Amino acid sequence: MSKQKIGLIITLASLIILFFLLGARTGISLEKLQDFIRNLGFFAPLTFILIYTIVPIFFVPITPLSVTAGVLFGPVWGTIYTVIGATLGACATFLVSRYLVKDWVDKRSSAKVIMVQELVRKEGWKFVAIARITPVFPFNFQNYVFGVTDISFRIFFWATFISIIPGSFTYVYLGYAGKVAFADGQDAFPLIIIAVILLLLFSMLPYIIKKIKLIIKKKKEVSKSCIML
Repeated sequence: MSKQKIGLIITLASLIILFFLLGARTGISLEKLQDFIRNLGFFAPLTFILIYTIVPIFFVPITPLSVTAGVLFGPVWGTIYTVIGATLGACATFLVSRYLVKDWVDKRSSAKVIMVQELVRKEGWKFVAIARITPVFPFNFQNYVFGVTDISFRIFFWATFISIIPGSFTYVYLGYAGKVAFADGQDAFPLIIIAVILLLLFSMLPYIIKKIKLIIKKKKEVSKSCIML
């Protein structure tokens, strides 16, 4: 066994221990988790990022964490911490898949896995970005799937980091709006409207991207026709 795999196994074992210690501390309750992080003061952002790095490995849903960031840190810093944490969590899961799962998958690849591997080989960062923006599969599952492809870690990192910003901001702002609504319902109405609009825009992103691609394709076809004439 290579030193990389041994080091990764040790790190993964440490993360598993941290995960269960955190679960024992908070009772896997979102409210208790928020109180736990809030009471850490200066270390709250770092703890939040660390939690966000760990949980994707165990297929724990991350959307509640993004909403929590809005509650605890507000829309700006909440988005920053969420993007950092989600990217690190994606990278951690990707590395686990790449070094501990890929060899096994390569020997027993199903038709669907082979199809994804081919798509990633052809499209590269574009496929990663589209998968993030149009989450057909859960975020955590995507990380494991990309780990068994041949995409480079560097491309995976940057494609993930940039493409998760819109979704992260949407859910963080939703958490922030919910917090304001709970504290002062009268002044929260504009924030709730903005949050709903952001959710609608985010849900429409796949359609918007598809339309843009069709427009670009048509323009290229028209340009080629003009050149031929």
